[in-house]
Amino acid sequence: MGFGRIRSMRWVWLIVALLLSVGARAAEPLSIYCERWQGFCEPDGRGFYFDLVRAVYEPRGYQVVARLTPYKRAVKLVVEGEADMTIGVYPNEVNGVVWPTLSAFADDVSVLMTKERLAAWQGEQSLRGKRVVWQRGWAYDKYIPVTMFWHEVDSHQMALQLLEKGRYDYYLGAGVLFREQSLPAGMEWRLLRWLPTYPVFVASTRGEQLARLWDEGLRRLYRDGTLQALYRRHALSDYFDYYRQASRQP
Repeated sequence: MGFGRIRSMRWVWLIVALLLSVGARAAEPLSIYCERWQGFCEPDGRGFYFDLVRAVYEPRGYQVVARLTPYKRAVKLVVEGEADMTIGVYPNEVNGVVWPTLSAFADDVSVLMTKERLAAWQGEQSLRGKRVVWQRGWAYDKYIPVTMFWHEVDSHQMALQLLEKGRYDYYLGAGVLFREQSLPAGMEWRLLRWLPTYPVFVASTRGEQLARLWDEGLRRLYRDGTLQALYRRHALSDYFDYYRQASRQP
């Protein structure tokens, strides 16, 4: 092998090494922490929220690393800079993070009650002065403008038990989660209001870039039909109808 050929092969290997280096950098990890919500954030890394985050970021060269943790801890990790993002956050619920412009979804905040109470139900005003329970971290007191005696519990099952025993009058939660649960006999739920949910990002230059990519990606998914297809794949077509009406996307 002549000197010229050796030098040419060195250039070939240098180019290959550079290409591999670029490829390795392209798959930049993006850490998202989320509470386990059935159909939205699942232990196997699937679910509507996790799939949506992948659809936004993987085409931009990120490798989404999805982990489950209680909601308040997920938020704390982002605030403290230990995670890139979390999702499912209500408007203005968290300080010390970067917010995008566009929401990810909208929760159909609903109220669960016994059929005896249903007969007298008159909307939000019926909650005034009543004993109300919801799962820890949902912070409905910030969004429902009536005075309630509210209490947080750790699980859906515990809330149901308290309602069945008459310890509390109403149970608030996301209707999209209620529909997958078998309700006890004698109980029904009614829609209260819609609340948009957002991802939030670490307060840094990286978080600001991720927020920009979120808005750009969501607009792209909306325009090319991918977002609607994603909603449909997760049996959320009726939620997309509301999202389309409520969002300001072109």
